[in-house]
Amino acid sequence: MRLVVVEFMTLDGVMEAPGFEEHRSGRNGWAMRADDPELAAFNGRQIHGADALLFGRTTFNVWAAYWPTAPGPAAPMAVHINRLPKYVVSKSLQSTDWANTTILHEDLGEDVRRIKDLPGGDLMVYGSADLVGGLLELDLVDELRIALFPVILGSGKRLFREDADLRQLRLVASRTTSGGIVLLTYRRTDATPEVTDALQPYLWTPDQVETYRVLEETNRVLATVLFTDIVDSTGRAAALGDREWRRILDRHDEAARAEIRRWGGEYVKSTGDGALARFDAPTRAVRAAIAIAGAARRLGVEIRAAIHTGEVEVRGTDLGGIGVHIASRVLAVADAGQVVVTRTVRDLAIGTDLRFESRGSVTLRGVPGEWELFTATI
Repeated sequence: MRLVVVEFMTLDGVMEAPGFEEHRSGRNGWAMRADDPELAAFNGRQIHGADALLFGRTTFNVWAAYWPTAPGPAAPMAVHINRLPKYVVSKSLQSTDWANTTILHEDLGEDVRRIKDLPGGDLMVYGSADLVGGLLELDLVDELRIALFPVILGSGKRLFREDADLRQLRLVASRTTSGGIVLLTYRRTDATPEVTDALQPYLWTPDQVETYRVLEETNRVLATVLFTDIVDSTGRAAALGDREWRRILDRHDEAARAEIRRWGGEYVKSTGDGALARFDAPTRAVRAAIAIAGAARRLGVEIRAAIHTGEVEVRGTDLGGIGVHIASRVLAVADAGQVVVTRTVRDLAIGTDLRFESRGSVTLRGVPGEWELFTATI
């Protein structure tokens, strides 16, 4: 089977709550408000062209709540959906009453490749941003169909991960509906666009590159970067429900902001389920991370944290650059409850009451070389 991803997306890249499921800022139902017959026909073609459906846990819960008992005009489509083989990727879901559903608990790549090897046409994925990110990373997506809505939502989960790998796609179809929705179909390709003669005048000279670097250096500073992230936030949200999970997230954000301020740091931004902060001293960042972890446990959740000291780019109120990139990659290898730091942080914090246990050297995706990491405790 071919793996086809179907997404409703706003102009600012948000895919969260296109229907009447709860949105963190109450901005749900943005796709349902479009009275567009061409979009309705598009939706019907996707469903009736599918031989199986694949979901992440959150999108599965949305569909499982509605389609088994869909009323009135939606009933014929519901009959078709209920008959289709359905797969849901979840570490926490143990059982479901929705007919013809298989829960995938094991390795994502192996599970999905096994399903793709089955005879049939399209294995369709709807919503499920975290799942889609994993599928793209594993290069398992054959086709991407996006319904792009003329809406700027301003907040919500975005379809593509900020740290996604570079990937070339080929546009194979496009159409604009009477309601202004653009229907786009992309397929994966290994072809790399070549530089044509028409682009030659716009290629930068070495002097222009050097000038740009000089200008950029004025915004680069040495700083300690802290990333935090709530462990298994998707599973916890599904188990607790959106309203209770939003309450816990708000309390977590308040605690994180308070501890960052207490230890002399600058709260840069929320990352959805965590925080990005900047410190002048690595020891303060480590102590803040440990304090945030303790506050999170009192709320019944676990966080992981990553800290790196290096050059960062100051972009207004935000941070960027390789230092931030390294910290985000370190966060990806941290386990629940851990504060993981790079060797730079460890070396600068020697002589304090902080303890550092070596985790050995690892490679960080997209970052050159081997990186020695440590787990920090007091």
